[in-house]
Amino acid sequence: MLGKFFESEVSNKQKYYKIVQINKEYKDGKKFPIDELVIADKKIDLSATELTNIGGFCVSTYEYVFRWLIRGDTLCEVIIPDDSKIYKTVNDSGAYVTERMILTNPRKIDDNLAMELYQNSNLTENAYFRAMTACAIQGYTNTALKVCDDKVDKNNVDIAIKEFEGFCKRREEEYLINSLENPNVKKLYEKLKIIKESTTKH
Repeated sequence: MLGKFFESEVSNKQKYYKIVQINKEYKDGKKFPIDELVIADKKIDLSATELTNIGGFCVSTYEYVFRWLIRGDTLCEVIIPDDSKIYKTVNDSGAYVTERMILTNPRKIDDNLAMELYQNSNLTENAYFRAMTACAIQGYTNTALKVCDDKVDKNNVDIAIKEFEGFCKRREEEYLINSLENPNVKKLYEKLKIIKESTTKH
C-alpha cells in the first residue's frame, strides 16, 4: 500500500482506456485533445486522505472500463509516456491514476460498443448495477436490459434497486437532472420493479 487510496505502482506498458467527452466541453470548460500529451492540473498525492484530493487522471483497463461509461461518449486508448508513472488504486472497479497521458484511437460509444465492453467486463455485482444504470442514462438500452437479465434476480433485486436509485440521485445532485425522466431509465426501472414484484408473489 502506498497510501489510503493507492495500492501500488504498475507498468505503464499495459493497455489502458479512458471514457471521455469528445463533442462537448466539461463543466469546467476543458476538452480532451486526441493524440496530444495532456498533463493533469493537479499532481498525484499519494498521501491524500480525501478521494477528491488524489490528483492526476483516472484511467482503466479493458475489463473494467464498462464501469465508467457515464463519464463520456467516446472510448479512447491511453498511452502513458515512458517517463510517467501510473498507480493502481484500491478501487474495486479498476481505477488507475497517472499525471500524463495521450488519448488515441477514439471510438464513439453506441449500444453495440457498450455491449462489447459488457461482454468483456469483470466487475463486482454492485458495480454491474451502477454500470447498468449508466447504460440506461446514456441511451444504451439493450445493454442496460441485458445486464439486468444477466445479473439481477430475486435474491439481489433489492440491492440492484438501491444502487439504481442511489446512482440516479447522485447524478441529479451533481447535474440537476432527473434521470427518471429519461424513457430508457424508466424502462430499466420498470423491469427492476417487475423482478421485485415477482419475489413477493411466491
